[in-house]
Amino acid sequence: MRKSLLSAILLAPALALAAGSAIITLEMPVGARQLGMGEAGAALADDATAMYYNPAGLAFGPLADEWRMSYPADSKNAPYFTSMASRSKNGFFSKSELWAGTAEGILKYDGEQWVNYHSITLQGNAKVRDAVKVYAGTEHGLDEYLRQVKDFNDIKTADDEKHVVEVKMPWNLIVKDSITAILYESRTEKLWVGTPKALYRFDGKAWKSYESELGQHRISALVSQGASIWIGTDDGLFVYRNGQFEQKGKVLPSQKINALAWSELRKELYVAADGAGIARLIPKKSVNDKDRWSLFNEEDGVMDKNPTALAIDSSGHVWAAHQGGLSHFNLRKWEQVQFANNNVNDISVDQKGGIWIATDKGVWRHLPDYATASGRKAELELTEEEAAEGKRDDEWVHYHSGNGLSVNKVWSVLPQGNDVWFSTANGMEQFKDADYQLTAFYEKLLPVLNIPDLYHLYGGMTIPLNDWGTMGFFVNFVSFGSTVASGDVDADDLVAYNSSEIVGGFSYGTRFPNDWGLGLSIKFFYSDLSSGAGSGSEEATTFGYAFDIGLLKKNLIVDKLNFAVVLANIGPSVYYVDKTIEDPIPLTWRLGLSYELLSLADYKWVVAADYNREVVYDDDKGNPEPFYISSWKSLLNPERGGDGLTAIKNSVMQGVFNIGTEFIYANTVALRLGYLHDQTGKRDEVDMGFGFMLSDMLQFDFATIKDVGDHDGVRDGQMRFGMLFKF
Repeated sequence: MRKSLLSAILLAPALALAAGSAIITLEMPVGARQLGMGEAGAALADDATAMYYNPAGLAFGPLADEWRMSYPADSKNAPYFTSMASRSKNGFFSKSELWAGTAEGILKYDGEQWVNYHSITLQGNAKVRDAVKVYAGTEHGLDEYLRQVKDFNDIKTADDEKHVVEVKMPWNLIVKDSITAILYESRTEKLWVGTPKALYRFDGKAWKSYESELGQHRISALVSQGASIWIGTDDGLFVYRNGQFEQKGKVLPSQKINALAWSELRKELYVAADGAGIARLIPKKSVNDKDRWSLFNEEDGVMDKNPTALAIDSSGHVWAAHQGGLSHFNLRKWEQVQFANNNVNDISVDQKGGIWIATDKGVWRHLPDYATASGRKAELELTEEEAAEGKRDDEWVHYHSGNGLSVNKVWSVLPQGNDVWFSTANGMEQFKDADYQLTAFYEKLLPVLNIPDLYHLYGGMTIPLNDWGTMGFFVNFVSFGSTVASGDVDADDLVAYNSSEIVGGFSYGTRFPNDWGLGLSIKFFYSDLSSGAGSGSEEATTFGYAFDIGLLKKNLIVDKLNFAVVLANIGPSVYYVDKTIEDPIPLTWRLGLSYELLSLADYKWVVAADYNREVVYDDDKGNPEPFYISSWKSLLNPERGGDGLTAIKNSVMQGVFNIGTEFIYANTVALRLGYLHDQTGKRDEVDMGFGFMLSDMLQFDFATIKDVGDHDGVRDGQMRFGMLFKF
């Protein structure tokens, strides 16, 4: 049995940081993304593999729900972001998009950055002039448009133009005014934009202006109804269908339209008519039919005649914003919700039925009882007396500068999937509702040795817990294959032993003020080095526990510089066969830094570095010291000894150095490069990898190792595969 143990230990230097400890699976790095960056990940820790590198990463987005300032802008007296429109994911491989109208034009959010342009890739022999002509949709003023585009793309000479593959077309090339309304029509994939003087449409390639057809109107609201676009203006309500405009609602006492909302459930249009109240239109279904109008005002229960915003929830209920509160139409009657000493600025509905209310004193999220599954069920079971009494359990949550927002004044709000966007007095802010993350990882170990069944598997899942942080669960498994050893009696009697280790557990991370995160991982392990040994042989198995403690500081000294410190694998020693022979588990200090060098609309570049130092230390009798002694005593007494500066150098060089970089293009393709130096384990390796973000939900990663040292290089050519799924 001692021979089989020796065979397993001989593999340890190739697999772990050092050969002085047991349960090397505790130190098996995971994730093809990090392994393509020289195995650096302690200060990145922003995906489900953070449970290995640094559980404190679970305290921050995208693993945890997070508030963040997305685009700072001074808008104290009037909103800089005037309107918002989104394109939700309409398929597994699609990505969500967000457009915002501002006081200076259009901005688009690409998932990472706000950009003021639309990118066009030149095809074949197409020139910049050709692309500008298509984009502008006209030849009128083409020379001036071309000059502006060349200046925007820094194209100064004909030689510069020869090297242009992608042209950035500024949004304000055509739409130069402030934006008063914006709508993305998902059925035809067109963007509709309203300004104080005109209506525009962008089909993904070219702009079209409707100033001549519609006239010069201030566009105040846009909403879609199938193939129709309803347009609210300061001088009437219009509908666009099949290239034609028709004015509607001439019977209304006010032609100044503040807001529109279409009820797909009831096929009705609701119109906020300034000074008149809320009108309801049931559009005619045929040429011979007639539009049916009705008008609601104070006599019907509406708060006042000046509604400023409208929203319709999943149950078909109508919500209207007024300066002092809300009007709610439950399809039977109007109710009022007063906001004392406050101004209501906007209202919107999320996909879960929650009502978001933007005010001068923060944002409220109201989840009506009828919008929940239990509420709908209870409503069916209520007696007539209970229904008349209005018994329900509504939910109200208030967000303000004390619990997420940077400022209380919120102009408008737009839910987009699980996220919510806010136009505030400080600019554009986002509440990022973290996704569940599921990760899987596989690598075949030591390909040069060609050992069958020698592989490494990892799986993990993270679960956001709202304001409480994030929890995760993971399993890390290594199969060491078969080890052939001679029996204890007859040296010619060969026995094959199957060896494996499994580590499983859970992690938790939570956030503290000033961008500090604290994380904890609790791990349970089982090591079997003699499976299949047969009867009469001693089993070389052990099990135990360990835990990691990690800290992560975001924005250390400067923005986007992160610092991490982790003490991993804290736990008691283990034994396999002889209780008097204990082996320590690989107690390890892990330090990390990461810095985002570049963060632009189409490019993101980050560098990261880790230092891993195993701190196992034996006392005078050869027994492992407990972690609270080993964690510092091993640093002061390196294996190579020495005094003064020599001892410090030997102690530092006893660790493993990791450095890597990641370059992401268009939030779609990632290229990675890293270097690992391990003097103790005799490893000098270059790591290379790449990743594909196929959608907002799915990412695939690959990494490989190239040995560059004068050592055995048993990991040379080792390939790693990873997958990340968000839902």
